[in-house]
Amino acid sequence: MTAAGPAVDALTARFVAALGRTGAMAELMAVASLGGPPQLASDPPDLPVLAHLDDAIARVADEVDDQLAEAVGLLAHRAAWTRTASYASDEALFAGYAHATLRGDEDLVLGLVVLGPDVHYRAHHHPAEEYYLPLGAIRWDHGDGWVDEPAGELIHHAPWQPHAMRTGERAVLLAYLWFDEIATPSAFVEP
Repeated sequence: MTAAGPAVDALTARFVAALGRTGAMAELMAVASLGGPPQLASDPPDLPVLAHLDDAIARVADEVDDQLAEAVGLLAHRAAWTRTASYASDEALFAGYAHATLRGDEDLVLGLVVLGPDVHYRAHHHPAEEYYLPLGAIRWDHGDGWVDEPAGELIHHAPWQPHAMRTGERAVLLAYLWFDEIATPSAFVEP
């Protein structure tokens, strides 16, 4: 796979299949109709966490499958990675995290998150409804304690639902969908 459009389509198809298995038909229809060219960078930024990108892509091949790893690898190396400005106060997270929009409109965004090794993405929330497709196994707290989430299994967060993530010794990529209130960035949940 050498073209970004088919690579985004392959990732979109994974979400469509996963949403269909959960019965989330409205979300499935919205994602299936999401079109347009991928949002990529001609010169991706130099962020510290991107040094771990190849290892995170290797995990996709190891824990999901080679076809998705090829598509995600193409996109990840050309993505317009950025970080949420309000996270700068957490220096470890800010150095070990980035996200990128791949395709979207005013109500729906498809993107990627990369987390480096030994990162604690502490409890945060946002008004957008969110679906994640972890592309490597990861520990997650959905508001009621830490659990191990396997690669390739769909995760849902309702608007404003606090959630946190932890990585182990290896970096991980996660694909995400945000619905509805996508213009408001996430914010840490204060203890």
